[in-house]
Amino acid sequence: MKKQTKHEWFMREAISEALKGDVAKTSPNPRVGSVIVESGVIVGRGFFESDGGPHAERVALADLGRAPLRGATLYVTLEPCSTHGRTGACSQAIVESGISKVVVGALDPTSVHRGAGLVALQEAGVSVDPNVLVSECEAINPGFAGRET
Repeated sequence: MKKQTKHEWFMREAISEALKGDVAKTSPNPRVGSVIVESGVIVGRGFFESDGGPHAERVALADLGRAPLRGATLYVTLEPCSTHGRTGACSQAIVESGISKVVVGALDPTSVHRGAGLVALQEAGVSVDPNVLVSECEAINPGFAGRET
């Protein structure tokens, strides 16, 4: 049996956060979970709770309650959004917070958004490690991975 990497371990923690979301409340949006890690310790957790509410990344940053330490990593089950809707772009919030690295599970399946959050982060100097436990992250939201809007 393959030993899981630290990225896989922390992504599974983010998946556990995502599973706290209730599809009836998040729809039409997907369930998403996030954790913030500093020096190998989870210091912030969040999940997307309801349509129109703060996204998982913002909830995890609020849970942290302070600026992240240099070298902090944010794990998120779905690519951070890059557009300003009801909540603002999560990619921008991550950049402004000072997070150094973002580890992403699944990419946004919609052609308009797919990869844009990663590009926004990279252009701002944030290190990005995509596609960690993609299948497990996509399984959180059956049907969402094939969705096109």
